[in-house]
Amino acid sequence: MIRLLMAIAALLLLFVSYYLFKKQTIFFVLIEQNKKNQDFLSIFGSIYTFLGLLGLVVVAINHRFFALLYLVIVIAVASVFSIGFAKKMTKPDSK
Repeated sequence: MIRLLMAIAALLLLFVSYYLFKKQTIFFVLIEQNKKNQDFLSIFGSIYTFLGLLGLVVVAINHRFFALLYLVIVIAVASVFSIGFAKKMTKPDSK
């Protein structure tokens, strides 16, 4: 059951990375469209692609330590992305 949930999470990361790479216009509704923000989305798209593929490898290995380490890394990267994206959404005059 845990392996199935981890595989679903890895596939979800790959799905999100596709949107970060190919469908960036969806995100530009919320943030300004410029080169810096495009690079931000592309970098996290590549990180999410790597983590998605790594998740499929961790599912195949089926070792508890690696699974927990993988989950901690995914949560940390997702929180860094969320905080960075939220900072980009704030207006400069709202401080």
